[in-house]
Amino acid sequence: MILFYSSLTCGPTQFTCTSGNCIPQFLVCDGNNDCGDNSDEALELHLCLTPQPTDEKGSLPKCKTLQPIGINECKNPSVHKCAQLCTDTLTGYYCSCNPGYRLMPDGKACEDVNECESTPSVCSQLCDNTVGSYYCKCAPGYIREPDGRTCRQNSGVSPYLLYSNRYYIRNLTTDGSQLSVVLQGLSRAIALDFDHSEKMLYWLDDGVGKMERMHLDGTGRQTLAGNNIAGAEGIAVDWVGRCVNIMRKYIMKWINYMSVVSVH
Repeated sequence: MILFYSSLTCGPTQFTCTSGNCIPQFLVCDGNNDCGDNSDEALELHLCLTPQPTDEKGSLPKCKTLQPIGINECKNPSVHKCAQLCTDTLTGYYCSCNPGYRLMPDGKACEDVNECESTPSVCSQLCDNTVGSYYCKCAPGYIREPDGRTCRQNSGVSPYLLYSNRYYIRNLTTDGSQLSVVLQGLSRAIALDFDHSEKMLYWLDDGVGKMERMHLDGTGRQTLAGNNIAGAEGIAVDWVGRCVNIMRKYIMKWINYMSVVSVH
C-alpha cells in the first residue's frame, strides 16, 4: 500500500507529485505510477534519465572504497617472469618478444631468430646473423644498396644483353643505347648461353646441326658437337659441374616431353 501525503511542502526525502501529493523519493522512476498522475515517471521532464541513487529508506547512499578486481602482474617481474615483453589482460597476462626474437616453449623466455637461416632471401648475397637482428654484406666487387639488403656491381662495367635472331648474335646495352654484332652468318641459331668463368659464348645452330663456342671478340671458335643435336631447343652451361646441358624436345604418340643431354 502506498501512502500519499498532501501538504504544501514535501520533506527532503520525499518527491512532490504534480498533484501536490508527496511520495518517498525512492519510489521515483521505479517503473510504477506511484503519484497517480504518472509525474514520478515523467520521461518527458527528464526526471528518470539520470535518477539520483537512494537506498530503500529514501536516503542517499554512502559509497565505500573497494579494492580493484584483479592485479596487473606485469608490474611485478617476480610474478610474470617474462624475459622481454609482458601484456596484462583481464584474466592474467602473456609474454612476448621483441622483433628478431621468438618465444620459447615455456612461454616466458626469448631466443634470437637466425634470419639468415629462416629467411635465406633476406639478403641478396651474404648474411651475418646478429643478436636480435641480421646484417647483409656483399661479395668483393659489389656494394650494398641503400635498402641494406641488395647488392650492385661496383666495377664500373655496364651490363649488356646477348640475344640471337637466328642469323646473328647481337650485343645490346641494357639502356638500349648501343647495339653491336657479335657473330653473323649463322644458319639457324636457336639457343645460346654465356660461361662467365671462361668468358665463352655457347650457341646451337640447328641449321647446320652444330653446337659451337667462342670468345666475345670472335677468337677461339670451336665446334663442340657436330651431330646428335636433332631436336635440340635449349642450351645451358653448368658453371659448377663444368658441363653443357642440351635440352631436346621429343614427340612420342600424343605426348610431348623434354630431355636433357650433358656434354662435358
